[in-house]
Amino acid sequence: MRLSPEAFDAIRKAVHELCGIVIAEEKHYLVVSRLEPVLTRLGLPSYEAFVQALGRPDATPLRELLIEAITTRETSFNRDGHPFEELRRSILPELSRRLLARRAAPAPSLPRCRIWCAAAATGQEAYSVAMAISDFLASRPGIGLTLGDFPILATDICQGALAIARAGRYSAEEVRRGVSEDQRARYFSPDRDGWFVAEPLRRAVEFRRLNLVLPLPNLGTFDLILCRNLLIYLDDVARRRLCLGLHQALNPSGLLIIGAAESLYGVTDAFATERFGSTIAHRKT
Repeated sequence: MRLSPEAFDAIRKAVHELCGIVIAEEKHYLVVSRLEPVLTRLGLPSYEAFVQALGRPDATPLRELLIEAITTRETSFNRDGHPFEELRRSILPELSRRLLARRAAPAPSLPRCRIWCAAAATGQEAYSVAMAISDFLASRPGIGLTLGDFPILATDICQGALAIARAGRYSAEEVRRGVSEDQRARYFSPDRDGWFVAEPLRRAVEFRRLNLVLPLPNLGTFDLILCRNLLIYLDDVARRRLCLGLHQALNPSGLLIIGAAESLYGVTDAFATERFGSTIAHRKT
């Protein structure tokens, strides 16, 4: 099935309008590999027919399929390792001190330490954060805090990815990729050829659909936001708008963690960069 330059450009434009992702001109092969199975499944004879169908008033389900097919959902448990190590070692101790100080104030406010995993894909990052919190609390039994004091909001644009995340069931290979034997024993239960995330961790995470390219709704405020490996797919305008929204969603001195290959240079100067071991974080100023 041939993807003409005209149809390719129309699909690139549609993807950008729907979710802000910029498909480079050299990514012709990616569109073919991701969309050809969709066209075959739908019985569409050509990419031109697909583009035409996208423009119809009742095309919302088709647009959802386009987003599902094109968006990259590369993720894994404890991805890149060091951010989760630093959560346990230095970031969570800081967040805990801040939470305890708020509770001890004459007029207590913000009674919990909220964490947001933006672009959470199929949920491995959010559950990795929950495991890090649980590990940290287990190492500080006298701190007087529980997993429920660190509620996690995890959002993604793809309904299919969120369905997997909410189910909390992963293949043996997905669990083997990034989960230590100790974590697997503590936080997973076997299910035929896969593994279920333990119920306490699943209760700690709320999964919600959210398009980060649109104006952000009022989600409340957070002490920590992880928005990793999304900015690289957006254009400059979308990056600036999203970073402004993330900045507004952070509590004073809150932390933003982005991907190791990403930078806020030239995007916003509303954060101060700090190093936590091998992890770079951006503090709200």
